[in-house]
Amino acid sequence: MTSLPRTTARFAGLIAGLVLIVHSLPRQASADEAPPPPPPASDAAPPPVSVDPTAAEADRLSDEAKLAYKDKKYAQAAALFEKAFAVQPRPAFLYNLAKCKEKMAEYAEAVKQLERYLETYRQQNAGLESPDRADTLRQIEDLKRRAYEALPEVSIQSVPPGAQVVEDGATLGSTPLVTRMKPGRHKIVLRLPKHSDLDADLDVPLSGKVAVVLSMKSIVKRGGIAVWCNVKGATVVLDGKVAAVTPFSGVLDAEPGRHQVTFARQSYASVDQQVTVPDDRVVKLFVHLERVDKVASFRSYLGWPLVVLGALAAGGGGAAMWAANQEFRGTPAFKEYEGLQFLGYRGGGAAIGLGLAFVAWDAMQTGIPSSELTDGAVFPPGQEIGPLGGLEVAPK
Repeated sequence: MTSLPRTTARFAGLIAGLVLIVHSLPRQASADEAPPPPPPASDAAPPPVSVDPTAAEADRLSDEAKLAYKDKKYAQAAALFEKAFAVQPRPAFLYNLAKCKEKMAEYAEAVKQLERYLETYRQQNAGLESPDRADTLRQIEDLKRRAYEALPEVSIQSVPPGAQVVEDGATLGSTPLVTRMKPGRHKIVLRLPKHSDLDADLDVPLSGKVAVVLSMKSIVKRGGIAVWCNVKGATVVLDGKVAAVTPFSGVLDAEPGRHQVTFARQSYASVDQQVTVPDDRVVKLFVHLERVDKVASFRSYLGWPLVVLGALAAGGGGAAMWAANQEFRGTPAFKEYEGLQFLGYRGGGAAIGLGLAFVAWDAMQTGIPSSELTDGAVFPPGQEIGPLGGLEVAPK
């Protein structure tokens, strides 16, 4: 009785062992079988998210710069934006830096930073242009204008005027010149034909205006022509240009070399002279003009009326003789008319003769009226050469 329960217990243990063995064997899940549930959540912390320290530092500097800009500390903001760009070269940092420079009235530097902004954006975006490129270019042009207007005004004059003003190979204009320049020392060159180039250092202040007058040195050797003419009112033409009217006591400015001088006056024959002017010398030119129109004096004014009166008297004598022959021949009145005839003939003939003598006298005169002659000493025609120094030279 006691053996049956013991046998039953052994059989039950055998069955339990087989079940455990079967469950321990690997199985392939079927398509309809649900996936196993996820493992329970662990109490361990999740792995940390990686942070770029460079970007974080750039953001920190940018935030500080924005706060400084808001507080109108533009120089401090500019320095922080510059540091932020050095840490991480974002184009936006350059744009903000340009705005700081604009607030500081450093317009040229603002232009430089905006140009850096456009170029940096292009390089970092495979050659694509910034979306705000057109607006940025307009800002650049406006800043350039404001930068020029903020520069000090500079006035440059030269003696003589008309010299070109050159700086670093670029021509700024011709004197008298009014322009604007950056503060500091500028090396300029003035260039003028027939003059030596003039190098000058121009110190431009930070603000205000500056004016300079520079004298150019001529490299052309000088010469002159002094003129004398025997008559007053003669026009002196030098190389095709009217230069003087006689009497002229100065010296005409003439470069060394050959020149043509012409003397002309109404009623006189013109005279042309070829003159060779030596270096630093004056050619003294003495010219005599000859009158081509006869001089009408009181003799002509008296002679022609006498000729007319004489002709009338002779005509009257002839008329008296004709009347006597027609009406008074053989009468006592004939003798009277005959006397009138002789008086007319003789008186008229005398008047005609005297008048013609006066006219002929003037016609034979070849001299020049004293009122037209030059006062003072008379010089023979010719040329002389004298030193230039000490003489008053008049420009042509």
